[in-house]
Amino acid sequence: MTDQTDQPSPGKPDSGGVSRRGLFRAAGVGAAVVGGGSLLEACSSSIKGASGAGSTASASSGKSITIGWIHPLTGDLAGFGAPDNWVISQIKETSPYKNGFKIGGSTYDVTIKSYDTQSSVTRAGDLAKQAIQQDNVDLLLASSTPETVNAVASQAETLGTPLVCANIPWESWYINLGGNPQKPTLKPKYVTMYFLGAEHLALCFIPMWNRIGAQYGNNHLVAAAFPNDSDGNAFRAVFPPILKGAGYKMELSSPYADGTTNYSSMIAQFKSSGADWFTNVPLPPDFATMWKQALQQGFKPKLATVAKVLLFPTDAYAMGSEVYNIATDSWWVPSLPWHSSFTGQSCPELAAAYTAAGNGQPNANISNYTLFEIAYKALTSVNDPHNKTEVAEAIHQVVIPDAVAGPMDFTSSKAPAPGVVITPPVGIQWQKGTTYALEAKVVDNTLLPQAKITGDLLPTFK
Repeated sequence: MTDQTDQPSPGKPDSGGVSRRGLFRAAGVGAAVVGGGSLLEACSSSIKGASGAGSTASASSGKSITIGWIHPLTGDLAGFGAPDNWVISQIKETSPYKNGFKIGGSTYDVTIKSYDTQSSVTRAGDLAKQAIQQDNVDLLLASSTPETVNAVASQAETLGTPLVCANIPWESWYINLGGNPQKPTLKPKYVTMYFLGAEHLALCFIPMWNRIGAQYGNNHLVAAAFPNDSDGNAFRAVFPPILKGAGYKMELSSPYADGTTNYSSMIAQFKSSGADWFTNVPLPPDFATMWKQALQQGFKPKLATVAKVLLFPTDAYAMGSEVYNIATDSWWVPSLPWHSSFTGQSCPELAAAYTAAGNGQPNANISNYTLFEIAYKALTSVNDPHNKTEVAEAIHQVVIPDAVAGPMDFTSSKAPAPGVVITPPVGIQWQKGTTYALEAKVVDNTLLPQAKITGDLLPTFK
């Protein structure tokens, strides 16, 4: 096998009686060649963001398919992309991707082209255009936060290229495409996704507040800091009515800009309120700054429950002991009973393989494996894999009862919106570890009872 890289240039449970309609009303939310054939080099352009790696099967039909994956491998969001190259290496060894896709009596060699967004919104959109217009991908994948996925989804829907997305709250994804989560009638033609929603994070955090509150007291007041970005706007719409239905009130700060460096006024507001709980959905560097200032200024909630940050070991290690007993969500953990639809490997087996490869603790985005399971299912159900309309229609019909990220059913009437599959989260908490200095313990499985509890929920501060 040979490798060649073109380096980028700089540049469930009921929500307390609150209906989905009610959640939004107040806010007015209206390349790796892994089959046979020769290596495809990344196209040269002003973006130059694609990389490729190749292996050759025993025979080649001369027919090929190209799948592009746009994701953050460097920059502020690199924690999300940390397992992605390992995922590609695993996918390359599966029979379909190694030996080619069998479609209509022919075998198609498969090329995977990887594009690093460098955690840039603008670059994500530019790479999508490059992949579609210059590299002629047959199908796109995009993962990891609205800052990556929304720009790609907009281009794919506009330029008519099938796309599967992951790791973005469905409300942010849907609003970006012009849909209204309050009245989810819009059906994207080319784009689908699997992940959780902002409501699932509220429903993940509430049981943890209740449990700590039962031990240490509960004034049912939640300090909340939501930025002025796609995730923050979705959380401002979704969290208040769900929390109200569960008997909680919010002390909500004003929206702040991503990249803010001084949070003193916000922290003073939270301290003055006496809130027992804290929640937010910031960019990882912003949380590190915010939390350090909160500790320095004496804001110490009984339980801090954060979203979008501390999801992965690299982000937690960067903050050291300051993250002890902070809770967050995880949409994938090693103890889940799901399997690869290609190899039959279980989640524990994949997690062990990730660690054995020298990558340390398992990362929740091992679940990105399922992007390739969906791609295979869709592409092998069509007559012509180069017919983008036919492939897009096939994605909306994908059903995989057992996949690494969980069951996938894009035809389900239970979906919150067309083109969405929900993978609910568990509550995890970063605690002082034994094998590692910091370890993510599963402390609540209210939304995903299939996950094994691996630690006791502890207060952030008593």
